[in-house]
Order: sequence, then C-alpha cells, then structure tokens
Amino acid sequence: MPEPRPEDSDPNLLQQLKRDVFDRLPEVDEVEYVPDRATAQTLQVRFHPERLPGDVGPRPPKLEIEWYRGSPDDWFRVDYSEPNTGHHVGWHQDEDHPQLGTAHLQETQDGETRHRKKTFEHETPSLVLWEIVEELYDVVL
Repeated sequence: MPEPRPEDSDPNLLQQLKRDVFDRLPEVDEVEYVPDRATAQTLQVRFHPERLPGDVGPRPPKLEIEWYRGSPDDWFRVDYSEPNTGHHVGWHQDEDHPQLGTAHLQETQDGETRHRKKTFEHETPSLVLWEIVEELYDVVL
C-alpha cells in the first residue's frame, strides 16, 4: 500500500480506537484528535506519569497514532515517546522496511535505533492496538 495522504484519514476509525482502547485505560490523562475531531488524522495520547508502571519521570509520556484502512493490510504508525529519557518505540505497518515484512518495531534509546520484524495476532484495529498497549506496558515500561 502506498503511503497514505492526510485526506485518506478516517476520523471515525480514530474515534473508535479512542473508545475501544484509550477510554478504558486509567493511565491515560488526555486524548486529543489532531487537527480536530471532525477531521482527525492523528490521535495523541498523554499518559499520567504516576499511573504508569516503572519510573518514567515527571513529564507525561505520549503515544501518537496514525491509522489508515487498506487492502490487503492497514497502514499504521503507533509511536510511544518518553520525554524524560528520550526513549522511543514505534509499532509500524508501512513500507519503510520491506526486508522486515509487513510490520516492524522500531526502538530508539541512547541515540541508537534498532528495527525488528513484528507480527500481530489480530487484524482488527482495536485488537491490534490492545496488543501494542500490552507490549508497551509489559516490555517497554
């Protein structure tokens, strides 16, 4: 699938992801539609640092989600950034690293970026996002 354009975004899908996933997480402080709810291209999620497992520091970590429905596969980028340490983890399903397959995990820590193949158990966007959140909590944090 070629890289989507902003006009290809689906605000309804982002609203569904917010409802199905982020409205259920007590660690989430705020979810913002960018640029706005009616024309949303991105979800920006801010976590409350004191509610997250591990030591994340005083500034709130963020998760940014872009998601486009596609055939045969959806195109998405889910990026976690921790502003206190500079740690970044991204779950991407795009065409940036074809040698890794459809999806990959990208992690940057201490200025070094690593990529590895990623597979998801589910195909439904909300369930894929739950997998990502579980991995964020269990592995990253």
